[in-house]
Amino acid sequence: MLLGASSLLLSITLCAGLAPKGPWDAFNYAPASKIVRPVSVRSTHGSVAGAQRLVKDASAKATFTGNSSYVVLDWGKEVGGILSLTINDATPSSQFSLSFTESPQFINPDRSDDSCHSTAAGDGDGVQSFRAPLAKGLLTQTIGQQRGGFRFLTIASNSADPLTISNISLAITFMPHWDDLRAYPGYFFAPNPGFHDVDFLTKLWYAGGWANDASGGPVEGPILVDGAKRDRVFPVTIVYNIILHQTILLRLLFRLMPCCSD
Repeated sequence: MLLGASSLLLSITLCAGLAPKGPWDAFNYAPASKIVRPVSVRSTHGSVAGAQRLVKDASAKATFTGNSSYVVLDWGKEVGGILSLTINDATPSSQFSLSFTESPQFINPDRSDDSCHSTAAGDGDGVQSFRAPLAKGLLTQTIGQQRGGFRFLTIASNSADPLTISNISLAITFMPHWDDLRAYPGYFFAPNPGFHDVDFLTKLWYAGGWANDASGGPVEGPILVDGAKRDRVFPVTIVYNIILHQTILLRLLFRLMPCCSD
């Protein structure tokens, strides 16, 4: 049996340097910069004027009016790090909170997705609150407040008084030793015309690569990575996760790709 060469291109560079540019770059989840911004508004509740502008222009403002009004922002992929936003206007009584989740199933203005402080009831991970009075200007999380591993951010007003914000961004803190997160030394490209999703295997490989990046960092710390939420706190277990991902991928590869007779 011979593999269908026309349907499979699997390339992993073994020499030092960067992978060449090619169609596989379109599947690379890594952002061009370690400073990232939300890409869309998932939903709003109550009165949030200008919510859509938050993802279109860093200087555009959104105003929350009413207690429990909130906006859910989608970052488009797993991210993690130090969040910043600008408080443009607030009264002495304005206050708000942040909650985080990887899955839309657990979006909740009153708690995060239980990924940092797991409990049997599933309610151990609350919100990060910013109490009145709020100082106008740029607000940036401390190192201790940074969040590892989320996709959806909920910003909720916790006061009847109005609050205006803008300029929401995140400084990614995992892989601090890697300046360019897109600079993979190797690449993977395995189109399969016989499968309902031609690029399924390529997508799977790059999704796994980004997940491992989110669990990566130097051996010396301190560092907060996405893997810490799943008890993958030692480098050896991160390596195990990489090996497991590659094993699953290879099994799928040989099950899905077409073969032909010699």
